[in-house]
Amino acid sequence: MQHLNQDFSKLLSIRLFVLTIFFTVISFNFIDIPLYKYSRSMSDSFFIFFKNVIDPFSDIVDPGVVFVLCLIFLWLIKTTKNIIKEPNKYLVLKKKLKLSKDIISLSLDYYTNIIKHLMLSIIVSGAILHICKYILGVSRPKYFFFQGYERNNFFNFEHKVNSLPSGHTQAAFTIAILCILYINRYNYIYIFLAILMAISRIFMSAHFPSDLILGAYIGCIFPILIYNFYFKKKFLSFKKKKIIDLNLFIKLIWYRLLL
Repeated sequence: MQHLNQDFSKLLSIRLFVLTIFFTVISFNFIDIPLYKYSRSMSDSFFIFFKNVIDPFSDIVDPGVVFVLCLIFLWLIKTTKNIIKEPNKYLVLKKKLKLSKDIISLSLDYYTNIIKHLMLSIIVSGAILHICKYILGVSRPKYFFFQGYERNNFFNFEHKVNSLPSGHTQAAFTIAILCILYINRYNYIYIFLAILMAISRIFMSAHFPSDLILGAYIGCIFPILIYNFYFKKKFLSFKKKKIIDLNLFIKLIWYRLLL
């Protein structure tokens, strides 16, 4: 449980908050439009890459898809708890994994908390994001440039004017920061993929750079706040207990599917 020792104080700092707002405002006023126009002049290979590779990947990690997967895993965990109460089926798991009932039960509770943290992070980050979208009412590039929409129209629910902040970017960074928190390996890959998914939104004419900055910040900050204020206390109760690692947990769920 290395996540109990990770330090995210810089991410939660007032300084980063101020810098995020500063660069969002600077980008909105001076960078968004020139950079978007410049992106239109770039090689077609960039558009092909982001449209055919990165954008479909973004759909896979869409919050709705991830949320459904979380519900499926919670159901699998619940049914696994029932299975270990059946002597014959438990003996199969014990033979395959060499784990006691207590370790399996504790581990299932542990991973249940991780899944619930992911779900709550998606809900809270998404809610904050959509409140910001409604208040700011910023037009998406394709409607601003090609349909004559105003740059922003405060307090507006219309999809065409809810560009700031970017929902896809928020979701990508929410998942990235949770992978960093709980897996804590290949961290640069998670961030790199999140950045690529964010940049793809410019090439898809869905967002401006300022949308990405604020979306990334919201996606990172709220999962950590939720962890610190709610889930960290829960995980402390597992600190001195034996919990199976992620690979063994996946094997456990796989064998459960076979029973």
